[in-house]
Amino acid sequence: MNVTRVATQNLDNWEIPVEYIVLHYTAADLQDTLTIFTTLDKIVSAHIVIDVDGSIYELVDCLDGKALRSRHAGPSYWNEEDYMRERFNNFSIGIELVNYNGNIFPFSDDQYTALIDVIIRLQKHFPSLKDPNRILGHEHIAGYRGKADPGLCFDWSRLFTHCFSAKKPPARYSICPAELQASLQLFKEHEPADREIRSPYWQSISIFTETAIKLINKARSEPEEIT
Repeated sequence: MNVTRVATQNLDNWEIPVEYIVLHYTAADLQDTLTIFTTLDKIVSAHIVIDVDGSIYELVDCLDGKALRSRHAGPSYWNEEDYMRERFNNFSIGIELVNYNGNIFPFSDDQYTALIDVIIRLQKHFPSLKDPNRILGHEHIAGYRGKADPGLCFDWSRLFTHCFSAKKPPARYSICPAELQASLQLFKEHEPADREIRSPYWQSISIFTETAIKLINKARSEPEEIT
């Protein structure tokens, strides 16, 4: 497995126990993603970035059995049976798949192949990752604040079949409703031709997506007003 190492200061230089993997989409192309993750005032990062051609980039140590703390999850929680896990940066590996919006665009075959290779390698170092329940999307741990990645277009069944063929896969549902996805598809018609403004365009659409998800969450949690 060929891996390109990319240096970043957007990490915390201490080792973490690895209990989960969290999947994301980047909302930007590879060049802009790496720029964001290596710009100090941006603060954010991920352990791994996988480009559309399957190229693998390691920004924060994890592939050789020692994982440092990256800043990929933000405020987050997950109910595991009767126990709530919080602050996923403290015990998870973040993997970013280059995709402008995983609720609009499919992921490439090369990305799935590379992702599977990465997970299999991580499983050799971190036994917890041999449990399919330990693979989550950002939307599962932070959907309450609008996060919607990896999104409706991500094929969870494909991933689980290759990485956990002998185990029953958990249900993984996207937080993005199909009706919202249909509306998001319309933005493809107005995608800028200029690469330099394409990422900012799709980052704006991702902000719109998150805002819509938060409003949907709010509407679902509040009782319907009777008029």
